[in-house]
Amino acid sequence: MTTTKITATFWDCGGVLLTNGWDHRARWQVVEHFGLSFDEFEQRHEQPNDAWERGALTMQQYLERTVFYMPRQFSQKDFIAQMRAVSRVLYPEMIAFVRRLRTQRAAMGNTGIYLLSNESRELMDYRIPQFRLAGLFDAYVVSAYIGLRKPQAEFFRCALDLSHRAPEECVFIDDREENVAAARKLGIHGIRLETPRQVIVELGRLGVAAA
Repeated sequence: MTTTKITATFWDCGGVLLTNGWDHRARWQVVEHFGLSFDEFEQRHEQPNDAWERGALTMQQYLERTVFYMPRQFSQKDFIAQMRAVSRVLYPEMIAFVRRLRTQRAAMGNTGIYLLSNESRELMDYRIPQFRLAGLFDAYVVSAYIGLRKPQAEFFRCALDLSHRAPEECVFIDDREENVAAARKLGIHGIRLETPRQVIVELGRLGVAAA
């Protein structure tokens, strides 16, 4: 157990709580659904996606560059509906654990709970209410909201500023090693998710537990 009390937990969204909003698998599912060339889509996706996830492009602008640069037999509304439809709860036990932390936080010294996600504004604004994540976190540190993406150090510094915590007081849970490593470089405790049980056990060793 750490000698410094953990006073804030930082949670990734896609890959830890929900499926990833627009990762390779989600893109393939949607592009395949509409019968488009996935290779061609991927060539067009990379550059605008970075700007879109930083909030520098709207979803409409992103889709104009990747899909609707030519006439289609389906509408943007149809495509967006399918983008939303591939989102699912990935680990219900992780969401349940966070909910228990929320309800028991007074007994645990009011440990802060924050969401840290690389996500476009439009998909995040859909996913938060759709999967009942509204009100579950003290702040939603989302790449499109702050113009920064993990694993940038500035992303994590922003989370520390918003939480008003020192790095050693925080633990960050993510499914990607590069993001966990970036947090650790700043002194934040990092846990890479392999299984929900493994995360819960490692959090318990840091003094974070929910009955």
